[in-house]
Amino acid sequence: MSEGRPEFGYGQGRRPLWSERDRDAERVRDILRGSGLVEFVDTRPGFVVEGGRASQPFLVAYGGPGRDAAMEVAAYSRALAGAGLRVEPDADDDQTLRVWLSS
Repeated sequence: MSEGRPEFGYGQGRRPLWSERDRDAERVRDILRGSGLVEFVDTRPGFVVEGGRASQPFLVAYGGPGRDAAMEVAAYSRALAGAGLRVEPDADDDQTLRVWLSS
């Protein structure tokens, strides 16, 4: 790794990918964006990808009005499962999926 440069390059918006976890989270984001789904920003609802440390699943959640959550989370599930990722609903939060990359 070059000094000061992320080992795995940069994701969308020049997000630095310092670790394998960062790279894998960006892969999840790429799949969702490639399916026409929108990423959350301060001014727009959309998906958020977090977690994925120490063999734990990534958490893919919808950040936006609750009335849209079920439809959005279902679209995330279809996109990720269609790309070969293991996807399960989060038992504690109906706006969140647990996602594992293929081994």
